[in-house]
Amino acid sequence: MATKRTIKQTHLGTHIIAEFFGCEELNNLKFVRDSLKEAALVCGATILHTKLHKFSPQGLTGYLLLAESHISIHTWPEHGYAAIDVFTCGLMDAEKAVYFLAKQFKAQRVESRKIMRGERVTLEPDEAKTTTYVPI
Repeated sequence: MATKRTIKQTHLGTHIIAEFFGCEELNNLKFVRDSLKEAALVCGATILHTKLHKFSPQGLTGYLLLAESHISIHTWPEHGYAAIDVFTCGLMDAEKAVYFLAKQFKAQRVESRKIMRGERVTLEPDEAKTTTYVPI
C-alpha cells in the first residue's frame, strides 16, 4: 500500500527546464500536441490554450497555456533534440509532466534544472497550502 506524504507549499511555483536527447516523433505535430496535453493532465494542470507551429522542412515550437502557468517545447528532429519548459504554480507536480514527456518521446538522455520560483516571497498562512499526496 502507498504511503501518504504531506507537502507544504514553500514557494510560488516550480520551473523545470529540460533537454531531451535521442528522441522520436519530434516532427509529428499531432503526437507532440497530444503528448503535451496529456503531460498537463498527468501533473494535474488545467489547459487554457494550445498553440503549436510546424516549421519547414522540420521542427516544431509550441506551448500550452495553463491556469497554473505553461508547458513549452521547441524541437530539432534532425538532432533528435527537444527543449522543454514546464512551469507550474502551487502544488502541481511539474516533475510528473517532464517524466511523462521523456517516456513519450523515448528520450535516450534527459538533462534538467529545477528552479523553485518565489522562494523568497513570504507566504501568508492562508497561502501556504498543505496537501496530502498518495503516490501512485
